[in-house]
Amino acid sequence: VEGVAYLSSFLWKSQSLGLWSQPRGENLLDSGAPFYEIYRTSDGKFMAVGAIEPKFYDQLIKGLGLNLDELPAQMSISNWPEMKKKFASVFAQKTQAEWCSIFDSTDACVTPVLSFDDVASHQHNKERSSFIKNDQGEISPRPAPVLSRTPAVPSSKRDPFIGEHTEEILLEYGFTKQEIDKLHSDKAIEFNNVKANL
Repeated sequence: VEGVAYLSSFLWKSQSLGLWSQPRGENLLDSGAPFYEIYRTSDGKFMAVGAIEPKFYDQLIKGLGLNLDELPAQMSISNWPEMKKKFASVFAQKTQAEWCSIFDSTDACVTPVLSFDDVASHQHNKERSSFIKNDQGEISPRPAPVLSRTPAVPSSKRDPFIGEHTEEILLEYGFTKQEIDKLHSDKAIEFNNVKANL
């Protein structure tokens, strides 16, 4: 609980800055701004936009094929609802892959929202070896950070099942078989003896 509270420090500390003065969904960082939002593409997928700084916003507008001179000022809050509709209409005209081909080589801060199935195979994650497969074919994130002098060595073994090693570990720590049986009968611990598939 404390970890989550700590992660929200920015939200708490920025209360007095006016970033959260509007109702939910109408502020700069909670999808109120048209340039900080998620948009549906023509294939039912999504693109995330986080083009807050003017240089990124300019790239966003260019990628969308819009003319900056014909749009309201970026920080014109009263125009945000209409701009969101305009951006949504434009994003809905192309597939996620088409938008990726437009924005991948820019600094527009526009990225695809990936499904779990797509994350590990995304080119960026493949190049960085961000995900690994264990010997069961299960995909998981690679340990991080990746350090040059002391890199973590990921295991290719599957994670143990809950209770798979309970008895073994408790015996190692000095519990008697009778104490372990009592803990099990009281449902304080689980056993999960994995059988080999022959």
